[in-house]
Amino acid sequence: MTGLGPSDLITLLNGLPHEVDERQSEYNLNLVRRLGEAPCISGLIGGILQDDVLMDEIAGRSYRHVNHFDKIVLVDTGAQLGYRLTLHAWCPPYTEKELKDELIHDHRFSFWSTILTGRLVSQNFARGENADASSTLPRVDFQQYRYVPEKQGTSTTSNFYEFIGETELEVTGETVEEQGNAYHLKYHRIHRVVLPRESMTCTLVLRGPRERNFSNVYNTAYPNTDTSNGNVMFSREELAGKFAGILANVNGA
Repeated sequence: MTGLGPSDLITLLNGLPHEVDERQSEYNLNLVRRLGEAPCISGLIGGILQDDVLMDEIAGRSYRHVNHFDKIVLVDTGAQLGYRLTLHAWCPPYTEKELKDELIHDHRFSFWSTILTGRLVSQNFARGENADASSTLPRVDFQQYRYVPEKQGTSTTSNFYEFIGETELEVTGETVEEQGNAYHLKYHRIHRVVLPRESMTCTLVLRGPRERNFSNVYNTAYPNTDTSNGNVMFSREELAGKFAGILANVNGA
């Protein structure tokens, strides 16, 4: 699956159905795995790097996410029930404070993802009221926030967090996805990505249609009131540097 450009991907994503059954989910998983193969993703990024207009467009909706990864939105159809294709790159080193951040959340949408380089380690959680009463797994108290992005067009310019209250989460385990693996995560699953300490981890994410207008964030760092923060979009030069780093890791340079 090589030779695809962003316009081809827009056509491809627009053709995916809004209703996702088990068969479609398996198709989406295979699709993102094929798109993430080194020749395909390298060719796609290489083509983008040669198009200044496209670089500016992608830079204008890409930014350093509050959860400490670079979020590069390659394709966004702009439709509420549409699909989106993004790169997520975690690039160490991180500060001790960043490594200790809790970053626990669920999503507004389900997604399919493949690991382009590195390994993705996630810790998984369940809400206390949904846990098995006889479980001996550790439980931790957190503050819960309802997150809603504030957008201008396809750019997420800021983040609003509505304080909901105190809640208890049970630590249910850990998952590890190695380079080349692909996986599906439902929107209601609660997790956090463990920040890599040694080398870049980069994933290609196919985001499905929106399933609700908010997600939940859990931590002990935010104030117990409503809060917000802003996103600073990348410049064309910054985006070029991000792409160069991703290509070097994907191609083993």
